[in-house]
Amino acid sequence: MVGNPLNFNKLYLRLTYDMWRRILPTYVEANRGASVLECGVGPGHLLMFMEGWFPKHSLYGLDIDQKALQAASLRTRRTSLLIASAQTLPFDQEQFELVLSLHMIEHLPEPERFISEAVRVLRPGGVLALATPNPVGLGARLMGPGWSGWHPEHISLKPPEEWREILRNHRFSILRDGTTGLSGIPIFRRLPLALLNWGPLFLFGFFPWNHGEAYVCLARKESSTNISIR
Repeated sequence: MVGNPLNFNKLYLRLTYDMWRRILPTYVEANRGASVLECGVGPGHLLMFMEGWFPKHSLYGLDIDQKALQAASLRTRRTSLLIASAQTLPFDQEQFELVLSLHMIEHLPEPERFISEAVRVLRPGGVLALATPNPVGLGARLMGPGWSGWHPEHISLKPPEEWREILRNHRFSILRDGTTGLSGIPIFRRLPLALLNWGPLFLFGFFPWNHGEAYVCLARKESSTNISIR
């Protein structure tokens, strides 16, 4: 008997995002209220889970796509959603303890503007969580022009070291970073090799190497940051 594909998809999404449930409380205390912003919410899956994981947090989400926000509104109950660009965040200075940007920054024509805005809206000691496709990973190198990361909308792909330099130049300290597995190589998306790829990812999220499919980074805004507000 074949299981319900909707239930399987929800389980897959929960396992995919579960690393954030485990990782984020290390850097943003889960037992007290914190203000959290996700930039580029898409259909709202992460915020849907975060509402259950972190009931004391105040959650905000934005996207430039009205249809995405409509989908996110159907999945969330207490998240404040708004249409806006991540390059000009409509929030006050030092409003958030955590800013999330998961596979959003590669869509921006000026990604450093978003990094500057993240610095502005984060409180001293606040954390930026970033994930973006890795154009120097094994998937990109082996698949060449057929790599899924070479998408027309991905206009700001950068290798991990370049992202690290941008973050440091904006007075962020790298807390933890690395890359994910080999999902950019089609054979690792099919059983049985998919188990070798997805199993460790579900358990650990990302690894301390530069050759995986996506770069993932947690960086803290330095308390002494003095960046002029534009």
